[in-house]
Amino acid sequence: MKPQLKAQDCTDHDPIESWLPADSTQLDYWLCLHIGPAGQQGAEMFYVNVLSEAAARQLDAGELARRKKIVVEDYSWSAVMRAVDDILREVEGTSWNEIAQKLSQKFDWEFDNYREYEPHA
Repeated sequence: MKPQLKAQDCTDHDPIESWLPADSTQLDYWLCLHIGPAGQQGAEMFYVNVLSEAAARQLDAGELARRKKIVVEDYSWSAVMRAVDDILREVEGTSWNEIAQKLSQKFDWEFDNYREYEPHA
């Protein structure tokens, strides 16, 4: 089983596919990726921070290490999509849960740290 990008969006820049930054050296935004099993219905949301190299250098080392990110040298939408596609191509699993766990190493998954609700007795 493989993951497939079904859609993407960005609350700061809509539509993200045609947005161009005023200063591509200070690029720093969060991208929402809707990813699901290839060839099947449904998707879950994964988030990734898109940064220019200069913006990444301005972050504290600890903060930079904590972020799930894509760092681009020269910004273009196609460069971001190539980076996302490269990550998706590396991932496969026997179940969607296995794939989502692997994707959560590169992206913030909407169900990270999710625990089932257990009502108090």
